[in-house]
Amino acid sequence: MVHLDKLKVDSISKMIGSEKILTDVSFSLKDGEVKVIVGASGSGKTSILNSIAGIIRPDKGSIIKDGEDITDLEIEKRNIGFVFQDLGLFYSMNVAENIAFGLRIREKDVSEINRRTLEISNALSIEDQLLKYPSQLSGGEKQLVSLARTLITNPDLILMDEPLSSLDSFLRNSMRWYIKDIQKKFGVSIIYVTHDLADAEILADSIAILDKGSILDDGEKEFILNHPRNAAVARILGYNIFTMDGMEYAIHPTRVRAGGQTRIRILYHEKGLKNNYLLETEFGRISFVSDNQIKEEQGVSLEDSLPLRE
Repeated sequence: MVHLDKLKVDSISKMIGSEKILTDVSFSLKDGEVKVIVGASGSGKTSILNSIAGIIRPDKGSIIKDGEDITDLEIEKRNIGFVFQDLGLFYSMNVAENIAFGLRIREKDVSEINRRTLEISNALSIEDQLLKYPSQLSGGEKQLVSLARTLITNPDLILMDEPLSSLDSFLRNSMRWYIKDIQKKFGVSIIYVTHDLADAEILADSIAILDKGSILDDGEKEFILNHPRNAAVARILGYNIFTMDGMEYAIHPTRVRAGGQTRIRILYHEKGLKNNYLLETEFGRISFVSDNQIKEEQGVSLEDSLPLRE
């Protein structure tokens, strides 16, 4: 269940040399929530995670976790897990040793290490892989070992840096549902960064849109996906943009929703592989995508009502 804020990032900025990496980045994460940060390569996604984890320090701003300012707190005291893009598995260690690594460096008792390793491997259904080495595992199995190694230390917040980017589309889809299930099973909060909108659509409770080190939009998943703030956000979300009467409108090339019947007047028609329309209806102006020609005054199924929020 989602409760109070687990994390609040407040106006953090970071420069490396003369280059601005992050500019006044602010967002919050509720307890038990999955927030997906969507942005292109080089937009600053990893820098946000590194700031939260304590790997880098922001030049300004603050990071509050469970009501405590952790901006300058040591990494090992933050109780934050990190799943890296390259997974970071040790190929000289078998699966059991990889999973147990976090407990070993904390000098936990051997019996506790063995017990927790079995518990986590059973929870992720990789108990049969414990004596294998990473080179003997499939891509999906490596992902699960990386997740198990993160979960074994009982973090209450996990940061995920595009962990599925190296997988084929079939494995990526399977792993998305694994991650969703893990969040529910272990009750952790997750910040997941990606350039892939499918990750956001499946995993997210809330979405933040990042571009050139700045947050352009942030809110509940359905609202962000279906009501982009402006043209920059809409383009990142896959919309086509056109201007009419001094206003910008967005039409999504694939997201057509079934709706009620209404009578229409065509305001704009763009021919292509699919026909893009701007229609005047009793519900206001809406965008619509169709394989067929639409005749004025006929009943149709409608897409979301736009224009853009700004």
